Amino acid sequence: MIRIFAGLAVLLLAACGNDSDLPEASGKATFRAINAIPTSGEISFRIEERGIGTANYKEVTAASAWDDLTYNFNFEVFFAGNLELTRIASQFVDAAAGRDYTFMISGSVASPTISVFEDEFREFDEAETVFASKFVHASASMGVLDYYFADPATPPAPGEQAATLSFGEISAAADFAAGDYVLTITTAGDHTDVVYQSDSVLFASRNTQFVTLFDGDANDSGPLIARALPAVGLSVSMPDPSYPARVEFINISMDLGAADIYDDELLTSLILENHDYLDVASEIEVASGESNFYYTPTGDTGTILLDGGLTASTGTRYRFYALGVAGDLTTDIVIPERQPLETMATLTMYHGSNNFDLLDLYIVDPGESIDEALPARFRIPAGAQTQTAPLEAGSYDIYITESSLKVALAGPYRLDVVLGDIVDFAAVDAVDPAVLDVLYLSGGPAP
Repeated sequence: MIRIFAGLAVLLLAACGNDSDLPEASGKATFRAINAIPTSGEISFRIEERGIGTANYKEVTAASAWDDLTYNFNFEVFFAGNLELTRIASQFVDAAAGRDYTFMISGSVASPTISVFEDEFREFDEAETVFASKFVHASASMGVLDYYFADPATPPAPGEQAATLSFGEISAAADFAAGDYVLTITTAGDHTDVVYQSDSVLFASRNTQFVTLFDGDANDSGPLIARALPAVGLSVSMPDPSYPARVEFINISMDLGAADIYDDELLTSLILENHDYLDVASEIEVASGESNFYYTPTGDTGTILLDGGLTASTGTRYRFYALGVAGDLTTDIVIPERQPLETMATLTMYHGSNNFDLLDLYIVDPGESIDEALPARFRIPAGAQTQTAPLEAGSYDIYITESSLKVALAGPYRLDVVLGDIVDFAAVDAVDPAVLDVLYLSGGPAP
């Protein structure tokens, strides 16, 4: 109550003051923020204390228009175990009418850097057939770069670069006719030293694009990734085909047994041999687009035991499960979250059992009984991966039960985690059908 009345008193005093002392707006300014911190998770972007957008790494918040006054813009993240967001950075801006402000937050959560870019706000007429592009250097691992942006038939040529940028810089806007474009990035001054070249991407008219080079994170198959971040609409990946998709094959079907995997129906292209139960194979590169994988008994091409398809996107890392029982074998595709975060440890479970339909997952303090505890994730269906559970640094016991029951099918497993750890596992069948086993794919109990 004291806080409420104090706030009312401030408002009453302000109301009694001279209106001429208050700033007056003459127009609107526009604001957005790009998240260039790979280990941040989602960042909340605030004008004073009001949230105006969120962005994960490699994303931008939607543009937001406000009066041309002075503001503090704040950046906040969620730390596991906290009930409120934690403020990690602030930036003061004296906004001018008709201007467009783009913030880029980079560095780390522990030591962030904010860059602010100001430009004239661009409005397009309905008859215009162009789009505007600004080029952004958000790759901390790279030095000075030349950005070439042209139709697919036009190779880079000296002096034809659209921008030359150092890390943390953004170019002035330039207009381009709507159509297909390839982004080629080279070391500055040498158009032959290509460090990144995207696939052809179609750009529509009457929008402003922030064509941005980021460092790839653990979810990407390559060290760099470019994205087109629009002023209006959804961002578009601009992948480099030099970094193809990768697939991690995992056999969690006891009935399938050891198998060979081919990527053609004629069974002439063997990509993985003797893939046995609970085997986690090293990642294999696959072409973008449609692929089919055929499982045969090891050393025997006379029978196809199982086949499954994948539509792969360049630069993405997939997990490809073989699961099920004899007569009902199947495959499943997951894109796991592999990127460590400064703000939490993470835990994810895949339900790969054939003996139990629904499972509950418990994450409790060491030695704590689950009798009175609520599951961290409940009613997990077979063939599903849980949402990520954020964890504070510390120790935990993990149990898996049949849904709504308190009898442990697996566990307790003692986990000791620090911020940035990733615990990723599959619940799988054991020889004894009354219990479960756990296949750890990342993290796990100390040996």
